[in-house]
Amino acid sequence: MLNIYDNDKMERKIKVVEKIMGILNVLASGEKREYSVGEISKILNLKVSTTYSLLSTLYNLGYLEKDEKSKKYRIGEKLLSLFLPLLERNILLKVSESVIKSLAENIKESVVLGIFYKGERYTIATAKYEGHILNVNLNMFEESACYTTATGRILLSYLPEKDVKDYVKKEGYPGEKWKNINNYDALKKEMEKIRKRKIEIIEKENTVVIGVPIFGPDGKIVASLGVYLPEIRFKGENKEKIIRELKKAGEEITLKLGGEYE
Repeated sequence: MLNIYDNDKMERKIKVVEKIMGILNVLASGEKREYSVGEISKILNLKVSTTYSLLSTLYNLGYLEKDEKSKKYRIGEKLLSLFLPLLERNILLKVSESVIKSLAENIKESVVLGIFYKGERYTIATAKYEGHILNVNLNMFEESACYTTATGRILLSYLPEKDVKDYVKKEGYPGEKWKNINNYDALKKEMEKIRKRKIEIIEKENTVVIGVPIFGPDGKIVASLGVYLPEIRFKGENKEKIIRELKKAGEEITLKLGGEYE
């Protein structure tokens, strides 16, 4: 059990965290880009000495930057790098939600949205038909392999070469998972084909999975949009419609993100 002294220590730590979060909130959402010690102290009603101490600690840890002339503080790149992936994911989901739902309703098949994050492929959104009811899930983060999924192959094909080699170093070559690829030259050729087609289709075990790329404003891939369905439904006019509508949806999300689809 915690004694009274432990409770006091915990309360002090909580108060320090609250003060730090208050400072970060001012710097991140305030009207100005930079704030002085005095300005932050006044806004948060904190002692100047306390404010200075907390700002100095955050600065020394690299989370804040300081203008040496004005002595004002601003959010640092290290702190931004911690929250940027989450921010980018939220923007992607917000932009994609209506498109994913519309695509699923149009083709009456399940849709997935995948990203490549810290060396792995993750599903971050799905729209699935279950008993003729469309269920959209935007609150997920499920890992799956790049080699065996169409969206994974798409993501891998557009990554910088270093990231691809890092993935291969960790996972090995796909082998029977992907056209018996057992060396980098063979993998490189398949990725080049995917980039040229801007689509990947895998037909295996009575199931078809399809993926297309989604690009950001800098021209780099940010996600891959995919569809999966029983092979029996991937024929004739319906096959053409699914491919057409998936490509159209991928392009629409790209344009909404400020990217271009060549």
